[in-house]
Amino acid sequence: MPAADRPDPSAPSDEGIARARRHNDRLLMRALLLAILAGIVVDAVVIVLAALLGGAGALPGALVGSGLALVVTLPTVASARIARPLPGTSYAMVLMGSWLVKMFVLVIALLLLGEATWLSRPWLGVALLAGAVVAAVTEAVGMVRSRARLEVAEPPREQ
Repeated sequence: MPAADRPDPSAPSDEGIARARRHNDRLLMRALLLAILAGIVVDAVVIVLAALLGGAGALPGALVGSGLALVVTLPTVASARIARPLPGTSYAMVLMGSWLVKMFVLVIALLLLGEATWLSRPWLGVALLAGAVVAAVTEAVGMVRSRARLEVAEPPREQ
């Protein structure tokens, strides 16, 4: 058999690519779930602090801010999970689209709550910022520290 017709032993097999994809899916979901968990824990601390230290409207502000932090975090999990099997460009479009939608929802919610006298805006801001930033940082650290496997398919050979 001529050398050009023999398969390259160093080329990734379909099974190897599938195994790498499953491994990377697990890493992605682990990072996203840890991010949500970290955001919830930090927001729980902010809610307790608001209840103990805050004045009028502190607890409702912290609760609403925590809810909005989940609005910022949860669509990331859903869109990443749904779009994972898509090609790279489509995956990026789904993630950016979900980011755009969640930012739109966040801005509308904050505009509607702008004149609310029943909640403390500083506590809303602290809870929103804490939950969203901690979740984003946790997700980023989880993905950087993981060892994602390269998923490269061999291009089709011309015949």
